Amino acid sequence: MSYVIGIDTGGTYTDAVLLDTEKKGVEAIVRKAKAFTTHEKLENGIEQSMGELNLTPDDTSQIEKVVLSTTLATNAIVEKKLHKVGLIVVGDMPRGEIASQYIESVPGRINIKGRALVNVSRKATEEALKRLLPHVGAIAISGAASVRNPMQEQEVKQIVQENCDLPVMCGHEFVSELGFLERTNTVAINAGLLPIINRFLEAIKNVLEKMKIDAPIFVVKGDGSIATEDLIREKPIETSLSGPAASMIGTINLTGIENAIVSDMGGTTTDTGIVRGKRVELSSEGAEVGGWRIKVKSAKLYTFGLGGDSEIAIDDGGLKVGPRRVLPACRGGAGNMTPTDLMHYTREFIAWDSELAEASVRAYASRMFVTPDTFVKAAEGAVTEKIYEENISLYKDLGFPVCAIGAPANTWYKKAKAEYEFDLIIPPNYEVANAVGAATAGIQETVQAIVRPGEEGHGFLVHADKERFSLMDRREALKKAYQASLEYAKQKILDQNLEIDQIETECVDVYMDAGRLIYKRIDLAEIEEEILEGEDHSGQFVETRIKVSANGKNFI
Repeated sequence: MSYVIGIDTGGTYTDAVLLDTEKKGVEAIVRKAKAFTTHEKLENGIEQSMGELNLTPDDTSQIEKVVLSTTLATNAIVEKKLHKVGLIVVGDMPRGEIASQYIESVPGRINIKGRALVNVSRKATEEALKRLLPHVGAIAISGAASVRNPMQEQEVKQIVQENCDLPVMCGHEFVSELGFLERTNTVAINAGLLPIINRFLEAIKNVLEKMKIDAPIFVVKGDGSIATEDLIREKPIETSLSGPAASMIGTINLTGIENAIVSDMGGTTTDTGIVRGKRVELSSEGAEVGGWRIKVKSAKLYTFGLGGDSEIAIDDGGLKVGPRRVLPACRGGAGNMTPTDLMHYTREFIAWDSELAEASVRAYASRMFVTPDTFVKAAEGAVTEKIYEENISLYKDLGFPVCAIGAPANTWYKKAKAEYEFDLIIPPNYEVANAVGAATAGIQETVQAIVRPGEEGHGFLVHADKERFSLMDRREALKKAYQASLEYAKQKILDQNLEIDQIETECVDVYMDAGRLIYKRIDLAEIEEEILEGEDHSGQFVETRIKVSANGKNFI
C-alpha cells in the first residue's frame, strides 16, 4: 500500500487529502482536512491542514509523494511582490508595458525566418550587465523572433553567465510561440518569482521533515499537470492559476465525467472552466494574472467575484453581491453580511458564531424595513441570480452538466438549480476537490516545433524548441522537427528523474485561404513529400505544427 498527500491553498481554506494509490475515485480518499489559509506564510496553513489528517507513523512511512496546488505565484504577481529583475532585450524593445524597471537593450536581431540580421555585441552586453548588477537578483533575456532561432538569446546568456553568478533565463526557454511582449514579460516575471518559490519550498520541506515524511514534492501547474520540485524552482510561473486547474482534475477523478462545466466556489471568487473528453480545456492565449498577459499553459477560465465571504451590500434599495471580500459577521466581522452569514442564519452551515450572524441579519433587515426572513430570502435570491447570470448562463449552449465544487457549492448551487433549472452535479467530497485534483494530477511535458517554407520559397525551415534547421525536403523537415521535439519532451521528463510512460503526438497543417486560416490534421506516418493543394486543403501553405507530449510516471 502507498499514499499520496494532495494539498490546495485557496483564498480562504487550505485543504489536504490522504489518498490510497491502489484505489480510484471516491474510494481512494482515506482522510481529508481543512484549515484556514495563512497568507503571510502559506506553509503554516499547510502544516495545520496536514496535522488534521492525523497521520500515524505507519501512514507517513508509506507516503509516495506530496503534491501542492499553491496560490503563491499568483498572489505574488497580483500583489506586485516580485523580486527585482534585470531585463536584457536583444534588439528592439517590445511595444507595451514591461514587467521590470531595470531594462537594457543590446545589439542583435533575428528575422521571422530565424536568420541573424544584426550580430550580438559582447562588449555592449557586458556593459549593460554591469549597469544592471547593482540593482537586481536575477537576469532575464528576451529577443524578438527568438522562438524562430534562439541562438542570440543563448549567446547573451553565455556572456552573462561568464560575468556573474545570478540566475539567468531566456524567453525561448518558456514560450515557443510568437508574441514578443508576452514572452518578455513571462520570463521577467518568472525571474522575479525565483526567491519566493525557493523560500516556500524550503519551508515545505521543513514541515515534511518535522512530520517525518520522507517523500518528494510535486507542484501543480496551470494546465493541471504536475512537475517536480526542481523544475518548479526553475519555472515557478508555470504554477500560476494552478488551483482552478486542480479543481477540474479533481472533478474528473471524483465523478468520472466526460464533459462538464466545472465551477469552483471559494471564499473570494468562483472560477469556472470546461472539461472536454476528460481533459482540461486550455487557453490558447495563456493566462492573465495581475494585469499581465503571461504565456504559460493554463486552463481556460472565467473568474468572477462571488464566494462565501463576498460582501452583500444594500445598494439603491436593492442588494449587491461581491466582488469585495469581507470578514463574515459570524467570524467577528461586525456590520458585515456574506453568503456564509446567511447559511449560519438558516442553520444550513454552522462553523462559527450563529448569534453574530443573526444580529447582522436583523440589522440589515431593519435598514431595508423588512423582516429578517424576508431579507434572507432576498439576499439568497441575489446570490443565486449572480451564480446563474454571471456564470452558468454563459455556458448553457454547450449542453454540459455543471459540476459545482468548493466549500459553499453544495448549498448555493442547489439553491440556484431550484430557481434556474440546469443539470447539476455535486461530487462527493466536493469541498476538497482541489486537493484531490492535486493528488491525482499527472505529469506531462509538451514541446512544439514548426515547419515553414524557407526564405524566398526554397526548401523548409524547422523551428524547434532549442534550434533551427534548413532542409530542402519536406518529409525530412517534418521528421527532423518531430525527432527534435520528441527528444526534448522525453528529456524534460527524464530531467525530473521520472520514467517515460506515454508519448502523444499532434500534427496540423495550416493554410491561408481568402484571409482565413484553415487547419488540417495530418498523420506523420503518411506525409507526402510535396505539399498538395486541392479540395482537402486549398489555399497557400503557411506552416506545419508538430506537438509532442511526454507523460511521466513514478520515480526510477
